[in-house]
Amino acid sequence: MNIQMKDEFELEIEGKLENLSLIGEFIGDTTSEFGLDNRKIFNVQLAVDEACTNIIEYGYANEGGMIDIACQRRGDEIVVVIKDRGKPFDPTSVQPPDLNASLEERKAGGLGIYFMKTLMDEVRYEFKEGKNVLTMVVSSSPR
Repeated sequence: MNIQMKDEFELEIEGKLENLSLIGEFIGDTTSEFGLDNRKIFNVQLAVDEACTNIIEYGYANEGGMIDIACQRRGDEIVVVIKDRGKPFDPTSVQPPDLNASLEERKAGGLGIYFMKTLMDEVRYEFKEGKNVLTMVVSSSPR
């Protein structure tokens, strides 16, 4: 008997904060299906949650819009591609926060993007055909 495993799952969902839990479930289910361990599943969920929260709050300015998420297995990598039609924004251009500065000196924000870059093995951005395209990659092999 030959069992065919699916190598790509897609979700198209309205960009609303109340949908973040559904996005998290989607990422959890698909990355589990791909065999990621629980720690890496959590890391991917956190990175995707941060990206989608930024899209909803800043890209769409809480006015709504669709978010397309594809989760793919490519060899020993899990690739998550998030597309939206919000304001163009390249999270890879954001400088890391000064984690040694006191809370009073530190400027607000920036930690979510820092987490995305830290938790994932690779984060790429492009603006293509009127869409923000954020690609995040994590190795499925144990570190």
